[in-house]
Amino acid sequence: MTLKRVILSTSTAAERLCLAAAMLALAGMVGAVMLQIVARYGFSSPPSWTEELARYLMAWGGLLGATVAFRRGTDPVIVQPGSFRAPWSQALRDLVLAVTTVIFLAPVLYYCFFGPNMDPGRSFLVRNFARTSDGLGLNLAVIAAAIPVTVGVILLHLTARLIDRKET
Repeated sequence: MTLKRVILSTSTAAERLCLAAAMLALAGMVGAVMLQIVARYGFSSPPSWTEELARYLMAWGGLLGATVAFRRGTDPVIVQPGSFRAPWSQALRDLVLAVTTVIFLAPVLYYCFFGPNMDPGRSFLVRNFARTSDGLGLNLAVIAAAIPVTVGVILLHLTARLIDRKET
C-alpha cells in the first residue's frame, strides 16, 4: 500500500469517525438540554450538571463537525472551487489553501502542547489537566483535547486534499 493510499484511507476513516462522534455529541447535547427543561419546568429541580454537559458536548460536536466540513469542502470559502479551471490556478488555489490553513492552525497546535518559552508545563492542555469542572467533576483536559484533535484531523484532511488531485 502506498503512502498516498494510507493518507487517503486514514482521512476517510477519520471523517467517518468524526461524523459519528459529532452526531453522538449532538444527540447527547439535545438529551441533556431536554432533561434540563423537563427537570426545571416539570419538577422545579434541575440537575446542576446538564447545562455543563450540553456545553462540552456542543464544543466537541462543533469542532468534530468542522473537520467533516473541511474534508467535504463545505466549510465557508471566499472563492468557489469551480472557478479554478486551469491547472496552474488549481495549484495556486491549493497552495493558498495549504498556507493559510497552516498559518492559522500551527500556532493553535503549538500552544496546545507548549507554553511561553517552549515550556510544556505551561501549555493549554497541561493547564487544563490541573482543573476540573464544577458540575461534573470532569478533568478539563478531556474538553481541551478537542482542540488538538480537531487541528490534527484538519491537517490530515489538508494533506489528503493536496495529494488527491482528482478531486479538484
